[in-house]
Amino acid sequence: MNRYLTRAGLGICLVASSILLSGCGQTSGGLSDAELQGRGLFNLHCAPCHEDANPELKKQPPKLKGLFGSTTLPSGAPATDDQVRKTIIEGRGTMPAFDQRLNADDVDDLIKYLHRLR
Repeated sequence: MNRYLTRAGLGICLVASSILLSGCGQTSGGLSDAELQGRGLFNLHCAPCHEDANPELKKQPPKLKGLFGSTTLPSGAPATDDQVRKTIIEGRGTMPAFDQRLNADDVDDLIKYLHRLR
């Protein structure tokens, strides 16, 4: 009987784990796994200049909240995924290029997160 209860208990634990893990695609405020990854990249690479006041910079970069809520980027270029991807990879003005720091998946995740900043 104890052997049966142990197996039953294990089965319940496995089912509970499956239920919990099945929600992993949408976590932390409704962000997908890709958006969560993008948020981490944003906090590491973008926020220090675009969100925080950086006294070392003569000109403060534009805030990125609502970036895709407009038809154009602060540069005047169209607010499209392709244009934002190009800016991230190649840099612009004093913004460095991230082509050597981020891979294509990182850039995609970052763009997905930027769409959520509204």
